[in-house]
Amino acid sequence: GEIMSLRPEYANVVDGKGGIVIVPATNIPVGSIVSVRTGDKCPSDGVVVEGSSTVDESSLTGEARPVEKRAGDEVSGGSINVGSQQLVVKTTSTVEDSTLSRLIQLVEEAQAN
Repeated sequence: GEIMSLRPEYANVVDGKGGIVIVPATNIPVGSIVSVRTGDKCPSDGVVVEGSSTVDESSLTGEARPVEKRAGDEVSGGSINVGSQQLVVKTTSTVEDSTLSRLIQLVEEAQAN
């Protein structure tokens, strides 16, 4: 359904040299540094380590207004960077353990009953 489309397929992982490596989102270990550019979805839950931008979390929280995020703020997997700047995020969960995945599981269970 619609909620499944929130889960990003790929993520832009920042390698040790400052370059970007595109990897399947499900392969990102906890503690990875990922680049979330304008229009990109955050692959998993994490903490902003660099940049400030606005993030659309409406699909997760129902909050219609985009939320300002800056270094030190938590972001949820599936939220979308709608601001003008890239966010650099350190992941704190795997894609499977993210808030979004738990939400998808709940929806799927509810639809099955």
